[in-house]
Amino acid sequence: MTMPLPTPAELLSLVPQRPPLRFIDRIVEVDDEQIVSEYTWKDADCAGHFPGNPVVPGVKMVEMGVQTGLVAWGIYWMRQRVQGGELIRLRPLLTRLEQGRFKKMVRPGDTLVCRARLAGAKAPSQGALSANVDISFRGGSKDGEIAFSAIASGLWVDKDCEKQP
Repeated sequence: MTMPLPTPAELLSLVPQRPPLRFIDRIVEVDDEQIVSEYTWKDADCAGHFPGNPVVPGVKMVEMGVQTGLVAWGIYWMRQRVQGGELIRLRPLLTRLEQGRFKKMVRPGDTLVCRARLAGAKAPSQGALSANVDISFRGGSKDGEIAFSAIASGLWVDKDCEKQP
């Protein structure tokens, strides 16, 4: 029996990443069509990255997109497809990032919204998920402008699949 669909708050609690490597403050909305998350960047997120003129490292924006589009949304999708006990044995892995584009500089204090939609017309199958990810500014002079976009693909695998015997 599959588990009931989680609320956005429940879904966020299931995302395994934790600070300082979690780049989702809240999940704004989630359904079969899309997931939307939000994060406000902090000085600590930029520590050492251009001291005196901090900029959010691009790899952290990629991680925000992956955490939203593959991890959180993947949990949403997998809860519809697997037994409850099976989900805790699975972990999402990033397998591909395509067409990644950094379009705007992001600084501490900027709030970004990540919107992920299915890449292609079909729902995830056999643990695979691909999402079109757009990360844009919320508020301020750049409100609505896209900071980063990509197609992120991942695969849900048994968390013990590569342990040495």
